[in-house]
Amino acid sequence: MIKALAFIHKKQSLSYEEFQIYYETQHSPLAKSLLTIESYERNYTDVAFSSAINALGSISIFKYESEKSLEVVAEQMGSSAGDILRKDELNFMDVSLNFYVFTDSSENQGSIFQRKIFYLAKEKKDLQMLASQRGVEKISDNLVSDHSEIIGIPEYGITQQIKLEDLKIIEKQFPNMIFTNSFS
Repeated sequence: MIKALAFIHKKQSLSYEEFQIYYETQHSPLAKSLLTIESYERNYTDVAFSSAINALGSISIFKYESEKSLEVVAEQMGSSAGDILRKDELNFMDVSLNFYVFTDSSENQGSIFQRKIFYLAKEKKDLQMLASQRGVEKISDNLVSDHSEIIGIPEYGITQQIKLEDLKIIEKQFPNMIFTNSFS
């Protein structure tokens, strides 16, 4: 499996709610209608917890079963379908801030989570920062091979058993964590 994580930034003129509504009701359906997408997940920044993240609106995850699947989407993005999507992105994204990485990691596929935590790991020890934290379950290390500073983007699912106080403790201990609400 090939996994791409896209860090999508919202236009400053939009609230986080307006960004999410546009993405879910306009852009995501448009992308699904124009591209051969196997798996497309949007993880919207939960600003109640991710105060350190300025304009990041979503960490969008695209999964491809093979290189061929990725090539098909790349071809589609090079066509008029890609032109339509890029034009639509200007309606709600600050495209100049967006970036993506491809990851190489196995994934715990046991559960589906409505809320997640992501963070940028710059050292190997950072990959395990939440390993002993109750109420979260590691989904993937999302190891990055083609970035000069980031070695991985650990992804944790927030379980139903976690308490609000525990989330606040995580936020305080690790202010660079990105708390999200997930949509597929």
